[in-house]
Amino acid sequence: MPNEFEITSLPNGWRVGQFAALADPALAHAVTTKLGLDVHMVRHEHAKAGEALAAALGAGAAAHVEQVHGGRVLLVDRPGFAGQADGLVTRERGLAIWMRGADCPLLLAADIEAGVVGTAHASWRGTVAKVTREMIRQMQALGARPERTLVGICPSAGPCCYEVGPEVRQQVLDQLGPQADAFFIPHGRGIHFDLWSANRDQLLDCGVSPDHIHLSGLCTMCRNDLFPSHRKEADQAGRLAAGICLLEKSK
Repeated sequence: MPNEFEITSLPNGWRVGQFAALADPALAHAVTTKLGLDVHMVRHEHAKAGEALAAALGAGAAAHVEQVHGGRVLLVDRPGFAGQADGLVTRERGLAIWMRGADCPLLLAADIEAGVVGTAHASWRGTVAKVTREMIRQMQALGARPERTLVGICPSAGPCCYEVGPEVRQQVLDQLGPQADAFFIPHGRGIHFDLWSANRDQLLDCGVSPDHIHLSGLCTMCRNDLFPSHRKEADQAGRLAAGICLLEKSK
């Protein structure tokens, strides 16, 4: 689909990425860039960054987690710190949920009819732990249906650049099965891991329609001018934020 993810401006002047599929009066979402929410605040001051993101999205408040590169996804109905996890789901209107990253794929998901949204941080370890599958499962617990759910896979290190060692490949094969070898691409003397395809595969396995999975197609390493990248900037890298919320119903 052409232009399914575009860089645009919010009313506050931030430059953010947005998915056309998630453009709905019931929703607000954004993927921040270096031209907006302070990337170092996103990395270090989670509560303050969440408040700023919530305000930019028109939400009343935000919930955040300590990301640990695992498969745990939490159901939340209140703002603030929710615990250690790599995903959040909610049906609470006016509550923004968000994740942060600097090369790891972040996912934004919504079943608009059910009024349920989710987000996940799918690092390679989180992908092995099937955090994307768990996000969909937790959304189902709140009434979402996979075949109705829309998912955006946000900018991250792409298959063009995300090099891993043989030990990572072996862990992936051990946990996800031999079919996961399809996610590895020989590149010179090394191998690249296609995290986009690996997480798309988990979504398909959960029953999400192929037409409802939307890929930004932007690599944070190639577009380090626009997005933070840990592999490019090391300890100097900030973090991008990807957030989504159900808006309050107009009276």
